[in-house]
Parts: sequence; C-alpha cells; structure tokens
Amino acid sequence: MPDDKARMPHFGSGEGMWRYRALLPDIDREVVEQRVFMGEGGTPLLRARRIERDLGCREVWLKDETRNPTGSFKDRGTALGIAVLVRLGFTALGTVSTGNMARSVAAYAARAGMEATIWVGASMPAQKLAPIAVHGARLLRIDAPYGEIYNASIEWSRRSNVPFVNSDSALRVEGQKTIAYEIAEQLGGRAPDWLIVPTSSGGNFSAIAKGFQEAAEGGWLGGHCRLVAVQSAECDPIVRGWEAGSDEPIAVPPPTTVAGAISNPSPPSGARALRWLRRTDGRALAIPDTHIEAAQLRLASSAGRFAQPASAACLAALERLRDEDVVKPDDSVVLLLTGSGSNAPPPAVEVAEARLLADVMGELDRG
Repeated sequence: MPDDKARMPHFGSGEGMWRYRALLPDIDREVVEQRVFMGEGGTPLLRARRIERDLGCREVWLKDETRNPTGSFKDRGTALGIAVLVRLGFTALGTVSTGNMARSVAAYAARAGMEATIWVGASMPAQKLAPIAVHGARLLRIDAPYGEIYNASIEWSRRSNVPFVNSDSALRVEGQKTIAYEIAEQLGGRAPDWLIVPTSSGGNFSAIAKGFQEAAEGGWLGGHCRLVAVQSAECDPIVRGWEAGSDEPIAVPPPTTVAGAISNPSPPSGARALRWLRRTDGRALAIPDTHIEAAQLRLASSAGRFAQPASAACLAALERLRDEDVVKPDDSVVLLLTGSGSNAPPPAVEVAEARLLADVMGELDRG
C-alpha cells in the first residue's frame, strides 16, 4: 500500500471532474468550458473526528457530494451526458427521476441551451418541484409506478429521438466513476477499507465500483475497498436480493420512506450492483426510517453536514456495522454524502419561539 502520491499519474489540466478528461469519453474542451461546466466534481473528503471518537473507528471520512452545483452527485453524470449530447448535435434531452437527477438535468440543460423534459412521479413533494421548474424544463408528473415510468421513457425516447439520460445511463456511469478517482487521490493512492454508498437504481454504486477497479488496474490504487450498499428498510429490493442470494433485486411495492433519493422499488442496475457487491466482498444493509432520521440529525450536529436522509443512512449503516463488529476499530471508512439536505423535505426539529429582546437581556441582568 503506497505511503504517498508517488504512484499517482498526472491527470493534466481541468477543473473538478474534468481533470480526468483522459479517462472519459472524448469531449471538446470548448464545449465543456462554454456550455457545461458549473463546478461539478472536485468535492472534499472531510475527516469526521467526532464520529470516529463516538464509534471507536480509526478513520471516518465524508466524501461530500453535496458541494456539487445542484447539491448532489448527479451533476457529474449529467455534465458528462450533456457534453456528449452537445458534441453529437442533440438539442434536447430527458430524464426520469425521484428528485436529485431532475434538478440536475434541468439546471445543466439550461446552462447548455437545451430543452429538458423531466418525468417524475405524481407523488413527488411540492417543495421538490419548484427547484426543477425554475430552470424552464418541461416537467411531467406521471401517475404510475416508477418502473413503468422508467420503461415508458425508453420507448418515448426511441419514438421521439430525444435521448433520456437516466440513472443507469452509460454516460452517467462514466461521469460518476470520478467519485472513486477522487477518493483514491485524496487518500494518497490508498483504498479505504470500506465505502458506504446510499443506493437506489444501483447506477452510482456500479459507477464507483468501476472507478475503483480502473484505478487499481491502472496501478494507482493500493489495497482493497469493500463496498456497502445502503437502502431504506421501506424500499430495499437490492438488499432483499443480496440476502436471498439472488442475482437479481427483489421488487418491492411502491414505498413510502423519508429517504426519497433511494426510493426505487425496481432498480434498473440492481443486478449489476449485486455483482459488484459479491466481487468486492461487500455488504447490503436496510436501515429503518427512524434510524435514518436520527442519523441525519447526528450527522448535522457531530460533523456539521446537513445531508439528505439517504446520505444519513450511511452513518446509521456504519453504526450498525460497528455494533456487529463487521467494521473493525482499525478500519478506514468513507461515507458518501450523495445529496444536500436542502434537496429534501426538512427534518422535524424544534425551532425557538420569538422572544422580546428586553426579556433576553433581563436574563443576563438577573445572572
């Protein structure tokens, strides 16, 4: 295992994820700079020392994807997808989303001067619709199960000749694998013992696994990283497939969960995620919503990061893995914070009532 970055290759110029241009599909620099780039990628890896102390871990890191332009990791895949589509001459695109991806596609399409068609479920909370619609996208709320919406989008795309950059798109995988590249660099060419990933469609999970594999094959990543897929107990088709020893996820009924960003009852890349889990000797965990909500508040109060419930599920998963002694005290762990808390309904917290200034100052006078 390397002690420094001596084995790391020189990735050349570029900001954010674009410094890995040589490992991505061929894209004109001018297209990226003038019609795509908004600061995607290059997110920090933050040491969480209070969490380390509380859980008895040697190293806990937060890979903070909330710092992307629209507040989630989706911007990496969206940026690459739009850059490729612009190069190919497309003027419109679409996506099917439960929230983060819809906002990302709407924003990046506006930046690129493209038309965006966004399909979302009819039950999407109203507070998540305005940040999508504000960018001028064509927003369609569809009353059907997610799996049916997803499959229909593929047929609609074929008939309309408008490409849909959905969760498991190959272009998204190529953009989102740069998360793994960055972690490898930020840890000095050393793989963490564990990477805990909120998992919905399985596309991002597979992208990160692919990125680590490429880094290892390229000779610039030492050690072995075990991947953990985390889902809500209210929507856990990949976990069910894992526990059943199946090669496929086990579909679940339409869910109701606080972790909407990982609410996908029929994950299109679920089988791929299961293969990566077995290949990396990983784990799949389902976390109850009550534990996710509590972890969201703990993450904010102990690490200063207000993340979506889906992201907070990583902390709840680490707590369980430590309780069960699966993660050892000497292990290094990275928690992937996939989305900002501002992209989700607010948590239930007590807010102070308004008080008169004279009453506040009077308390000081009375000691």
